[in-house]
Amino acid sequence: MMRIGLVKHFNARPLTYGFEEDKSKYDLYYDNPSILKDMLLRGELDTALISSVECWRNRDTLGFSKTTGVCASERVRSILFYHNRKESYPPEKVYVDSGSRTSVALLKVLLQLSVGKIPEMISQDPSYIFSMLNRAEGYHMLFGDNALLARFSLYHYYSYDLATWWNKETGKSFCFAFWAFPLDKPIPDAFFEESLERGLDNIRKIIRHDTRLPREVLYKYLSSDLHYYVREEDYEGFELFSEYCREYDIL
Repeated sequence: MMRIGLVKHFNARPLTYGFEEDKSKYDLYYDNPSILKDMLLRGELDTALISSVECWRNRDTLGFSKTTGVCASERVRSILFYHNRKESYPPEKVYVDSGSRTSVALLKVLLQLSVGKIPEMISQDPSYIFSMLNRAEGYHMLFGDNALLARFSLYHYYSYDLATWWNKETGKSFCFAFWAFPLDKPIPDAFFEESLERGLDNIRKIIRHDTRLPREVLYKYLSSDLHYYVREEDYEGFELFSEYCREYDIL
């Protein structure tokens, strides 16, 4: 039985929907992308949805599907940098949600491009970041459901959408996650595309099961803000991101 690593966050549901509907056929494991990547490298999974930067970092060991993934052109909505209005900028350190290493790497690239400096990135549990936002202390980055549901004072913070920021700096779209697998055990793209097609056909059903945000917001998020078939311009953005990561020694 194939062992598949699935991301817990709402933005992955169109990609994972088909596998979840046929869960009797698979061993499904749910966790953050960073954990799933480690499981994949240890041989505990046959495939997993992981951060795009990890596909590049582990390219000598892992292959990945170049036709499906989590992509955004002008807004991702669920990966946010919180700029503290009352503290000096650029920051000396940023407290980051450690679940997505691509998000952290992208923030490093964007800060280097915009201010010529990469601050210290301090990994923290999202609950701790929530508490700091409530106290209006520090600079932060959240991703996935944590960013969608975060509450903060607009008097103390304004938020940057990292896909919007990347598009403004480079004119490119961005790939945040891909389906990865061992390089010596490739999986056809059609396997992932079939699951995605079932997810896209059931967007409204996916939304009905999540009551945390208004349905119209969730529908726009899954059907407009994000897209899941990787286009040529998406992959060009990913290659440019990889070049910046090498140049700034982020990998």
